[in-house]
Amino acid sequence: MKGSYWFKAKSKKVLFEFSIRRNITVIKGDSATGKTTLLRILYEYLRIGRQSGYAVSTNASYYVYIRDEVGRDWKDALYPLKNTVIFIEENNEFVFTKEFASYVKESGNYFVFVTRAPLKMLPYSIHEIYEIITDGKRTDIKESYHEFKEIYSNYPIIENNKIQNVVTEDSNSGYQFWMQAFKNSNVTSYIVMKNITNFIR
Repeated sequence: MKGSYWFKAKSKKVLFEFSIRRNITVIKGDSATGKTTLLRILYEYLRIGRQSGYAVSTNASYYVYIRDEVGRDWKDALYPLKNTVIFIEENNEFVFTKEFASYVKESGNYFVFVTRAPLKMLPYSIHEIYEIITDGKRTDIKESYHEFKEIYSNYPIIENNKIQNVVTEDSNSGYQFWMQAFKNSNVTSYIVMKNITNFIR
């Protein structure tokens, strides 16, 4: 899968609008912020459609994984899926395993993790970590309007992963490692550098 996929999920009381832009997205937040409500809307609409009382519009195929079913684990549910945005609810321990990390890398699907725990096995961008916020500006609709807000939006996006300058804290093995890792960048040791402020400028 490539590109961005938009979602609009609503009940009589709430409306969620958001886009998924990369293969791994993380939705964080405390209790009562709307995470479970969003998953319930997506799951019930996927299960029984309009009879659920919910409405979901999207330009993507999607799947919601809540928990293991009797006689059926995550592999049975997820491995057959192709070109699908997969939402996974927190408290599923398999997301912390190497086996699942390999599946994410090779499957070609997009994954949205609703969790408060760090996902150390998965390589995701800080720019794809969101929290759900309620926007009080939307007075044109009756529902409570929810959208995703990027948590680490103050971190710049580095175009094409081009890093110009790297500063290391020592002049020995650490410096040598970063010299090899960033051959096309200016790598300088903090130890031998007299004025770091001028260097950064």
